Amino acid sequence: MSRPADRYGDRAPSRSLIVVAAGIGLLVVVAVIIFISRASDAQIHAEALSWSEPTDGTMAATIEVVRRPDTVVACDVVAVDLRQIIVGQTELIVPASPERRSVVDVSIPLQGDAVAVSVTGCKPRPGG
Repeated sequence: MSRPADRYGDRAPSRSLIVVAAGIGLLVVVAVIIFISRASDAQIHAEALSWSEPTDGTMAATIEVVRRPDTVVACDVVAVDLRQIIVGQTELIVPASPERRSVVDVSIPLQGDAVAVSVTGCKPRPGG
């Protein structure tokens, strides 16, 4: 049951006001979806899949990098000892590829007894 408009001063919302409000709501939803999709595309994820025992002062490792296709990425890869102290470090350049996922081998020069490898960070490389 509706209230008498003449008694309470109520007015039914105009059709154009409802259309404008719906349009603004739709624009906000589309903007949020675009923002989230671009933010997730820009993310770079990398991790060490495997590594081998050190030989001749180096440690070989296999690194997986997931990033936006056709993006050159630079990752800092470190080797650590039992106390988690960095005993080797190198920069891994992952070339552009049409695929999101790349698996790359790297050799890390050591200055101590390494037991594990990790990726400390990756970022898009300028010009790539």
